[in-house]
Amino acid sequence: MDMNEKEKIEAQPAGEVKSELPDTKEGRLVKYLLERAPYAEGSVRRERRVEFKVPPERVHEFLELASEKFEMLMQISTVDWIKEGEFELVYQLWSVSESVHAFVRTRVPRENAKLPTVMDIWPVAETYEREAHEFFGIIFEGNPRLGPFILEPREYEKHPLRKDFNTLGHVKALYGEDFDRYDESKTNYVI
Repeated sequence: MDMNEKEKIEAQPAGEVKSELPDTKEGRLVKYLLERAPYAEGSVRRERRVEFKVPPERVHEFLELASEKFEMLMQISTVDWIKEGEFELVYQLWSVSESVHAFVRTRVPRENAKLPTVMDIWPVAETYEREAHEFFGIIFEGNPRLGPFILEPREYEKHPLRKDFNTLGHVKALYGEDFDRYDESKTNYVI
C-alpha cells in the first residue's frame, strides 16, 4: 500500500460504510447497522452469514440496535485467548425475516471480565450468561441469577473452561493422590 492509498483510507469519515459491501441482503443488513453504529466493524463472510466487531463498552447498545433486524439470540460463546489476556464473547444472532446468521464479537480482559447483560433484549440470554459466568468467571452486570448453575457448589468458583485451569491438579485435590490416570509403571493411561 502506498502513501496515497493510506491517506484515502484515513480520510474516510468514521460513520461512512466501506463501499466493498456487496449489494445483497447481507450487505444491506451490514450497511444498515454500520450507518447507525459507526463504532462497529462489519463484513459479509458469505451468503447468509455476517460478522461484526464491537467495543465491549458499546456491545449492549449495538445488540439492542441489531435486535431490530435479528430477532433471535441463538447462543453466546466464549473463547479464552490466554496469550492476549482476553476473553472473546461471540453473540450469535438469527434474522428470521432475512434468514441471515450474524456473529457479534467483543473482547474483554480476562481479569475482572465484565459485560452488561442482554436479558432485557433477549430473555434467553440468561442461560448463556450463567454458563459463561460459571465456566469462565465473566460477570454479566444486571443478570440477577449468576451463581451455581451446572457445577456443584464446591466447584463453582473454579471456572474449569479457562485455559489455565489445571484439571488433573483439581481432580487430585478433590479425590486424593490415589486417584491417578496412569498404571503403576506410569507409562500407560488406564482410562
